[in-house]
Amino acid sequence: MRFSFLLVIFGFLLCGLPHTAYAHELRPAYLSIQENVEGQYDILWKTPTRGEEQLNLEVLLPEKCIISSKRRTPPTRKFTIETWKLDCTLSPQPTSLRGERLHIEGLEKTLTDVLVRVSWIDGETTTTRLTPDKTSYIFSSSQNIIHTVKTYFSLGFEHILGGIDHLLFILAVLLLVTRKNILWTLTAFTLGHSITLALASLDIVRLNPNLVELLIAMSIVLMSYEAVRRHRGYTGLTFDHPWVVTFCFGLLHGFGFAGALRDIGLPQNDLAAALLFFNIGVEAGQILCVVIVGLLTLLPFLKMIFKHKTGLIFTSYLIGIIAIFWTFQRGTLFLFS
Repeated sequence: MRFSFLLVIFGFLLCGLPHTAYAHELRPAYLSIQENVEGQYDILWKTPTRGEEQLNLEVLLPEKCIISSKRRTPPTRKFTIETWKLDCTLSPQPTSLRGERLHIEGLEKTLTDVLVRVSWIDGETTTTRLTPDKTSYIFSSSQNIIHTVKTYFSLGFEHILGGIDHLLFILAVLLLVTRKNILWTLTAFTLGHSITLALASLDIVRLNPNLVELLIAMSIVLMSYEAVRRHRGYTGLTFDHPWVVTFCFGLLHGFGFAGALRDIGLPQNDLAAALLFFNIGVEAGQILCVVIVGLLTLLPFLKMIFKHKTGLIFTSYLIGIIAIFWTFQRGTLFLFS
């Protein structure tokens, strides 16, 4: 039996989430600290925005360090950015940030995280993740690779679960293919986005992010259209060789994943591990969604109730309508931004 009408329920859950016009709404805040001279730092502080809403977060650094040249750029649809300089050498007891405490005031009242990256003058880079349950950090010049692995795996995992457009694409794939083709089709999608995720994250290849978002929405429109055709008895390349199509679209979606990874940055000393485990986290989130759908379709009452194609076609239309809305919205942003 093919994936049943539980896909309808899954589709409604996805489509009913708030703020679906753009994926990745649960972006982490990002704090970059660059040591240029021993004890002197350039600070970059990016806090996520949603429309007119801005998170009320404040970076608290040691009081003995002097802040100067503070600037704030106009907020974008994604972030508010502040920069300033920090000098810890002017106090009666000059010091560096090593061994000192960082605290993010207000983080405990949010649902977001803060990624902190410190680049020391000796070339070492440390990356840590603060959460509503862990709002402080003691600066250190060394970092275990296990910490990097855990940080970037969880970022990738949460990114795909917050990326409604990517999840709708996967749902459209499940509506289109048969059980025997699911593994190969999703593997091709994984291979495709893994390639461009690496290339784009390393700045080997770059595309306009607004264009990428537009093309991702258009890819969902096409997949939903093909799913409707499939359940009306038509076939074609997308149904006969779905892995070819999902590989090509995977290349496109990889640029979307890379955009999020570029926002939070990569640690240069653990670059390969961070990139690999961000990608593995994305895959784990993707697999979790597929497994949940598969397990729920085993419920007997759902098998009895949902045994016709009408719901599958309706869900395909629903996905397509949402994707068309995204296409117009993102197209406008691409043309006039």
